[in-house]
Amino acid sequence: MKKVSIKLIMMSLAMIAAVQLSAQGHKVQVSNPSQTTLIIKEVNRVSVEAYDGSEIQIDADSKRDNPERAEGLTALSARGKDNTGIGLNVQQEGNEVVVFQAARRGQGKYTIKVPRSVNVQIEHTGNWEGGKIEVYGLAGELEISGRYNSVYMEDISGPALVNTVYGKVEAIFSQLNQESPTSLVSVYSIVDVTLPAGTKADVTIKTPYGEAFSDMNIAFGGDEDGMRKVSSTIKGKLNGGGVDLDLKASYSNVYLRKK
Repeated sequence: MKKVSIKLIMMSLAMIAAVQLSAQGHKVQVSNPSQTTLIIKEVNRVSVEAYDGSEIQIDADSKRDNPERAEGLTALSARGKDNTGIGLNVQQEGNEVVVFQAARRGQGKYTIKVPRSVNVQIEHTGNWEGGKIEVYGLAGELEISGRYNSVYMEDISGPALVNTVYGKVEAIFSQLNQESPTSLVSVYSIVDVTLPAGTKADVTIKTPYGEAFSDMNIAFGGDEDGMRKVSSTIKGKLNGGGVDLDLKASYSNVYLRKK
């Protein structure tokens, strides 16, 4: 019995140590979320998740192991040093919080929890290492610019300005913000958008080398078939019209779905 008890205790301690190692994080206090902009630059894999809180919480899904020779040293990059202990450089100036990737993490992923009304800008101009960008539940303004990044957004309300070159863009809106336009663009992959049935919007869809598909009741200003044959641009209104919604897939297809 004693041997079994000791073994269980050792296993429990090992599990606690593993959790402590994996729960690597960094926090930034936010005083006015709706006036705060989180700027994320060159972070290879990131998920931004809205929650009801007053902090920006950054977590890494795995511990980054530095070379043995780097013991006691700090990782450096052209963007700054790792001042978080999880491979990131985080700076706060006024209403802006800027997050840079300061050290390589392989396939590691960052999860950033933000107050729901925070504005978010994500930029990744790097090479094929750029991974998937995910956004969940955000009600603030959203801007994403990527190259090799696929973008997935769920339960957002916009406005959203998204542009990626080689990745697909998928967006599921809880509602479409009527104060500012939304534009979703992929050059070489698809754009797939889901909207509530009652969404009001002036829709422009561009598919120079692809096609457009929808199950929504789009009201066109002229002959739908004739316009589609002579132009790669489709314009119409959803529920009488509203904010501008621009969707473009240069070399692939656009899908506009009813929620």
